[in-house]
Amino acid sequence: MKSMAWWFRAVGALYILLGSTFVPAINSGRVETLVPGFDGAEGGTAWSGFVDYLFMFGLEEIVLGAFLIAASFVPRWFTPLVLLVCALSLVRGIGHDLYMIASGYSVLNNTIFIVMHLAIIATGLLLLRRLDRERGALRSRLAHPVAP
Repeated sequence: MKSMAWWFRAVGALYILLGSTFVPAINSGRVETLVPGFDGAEGGTAWSGFVDYLFMFGLEEIVLGAFLIAASFVPRWFTPLVLLVCALSLVRGIGHDLYMIASGYSVLNNTIFIVMHLAIIATGLLLLRRLDRERGALRSRLAHPVAP
């Protein structure tokens, strides 16, 4: 169970870190990196609207990260959250990164995020499987105690 708690903490911290990069004070300085050739004037309506819109995405990541860290204190109650994070990593993570690559955005940057999402999915599912085996062994011992 300790490894599941640490998974919640590590993934939660990662989400908080990534989400904080979408705070407007930070994100407004990297619009050109996110969308090369962005044709809105810096500080203009399109630029500000784009930064503000991405701030909502960052807030979602921060909330998810904080919830994962809170769940780490009683991980056995929150195992379905692992499946949610894996599903989000598959759809909003890998799926979106593949879409971005197909749309002509940075192959390198998006591949790095694909690898990160694959690591989150693989470790999360591995830890869930291990936890299920431990629970099954415990149930078996409780159902069939060894006679003295």
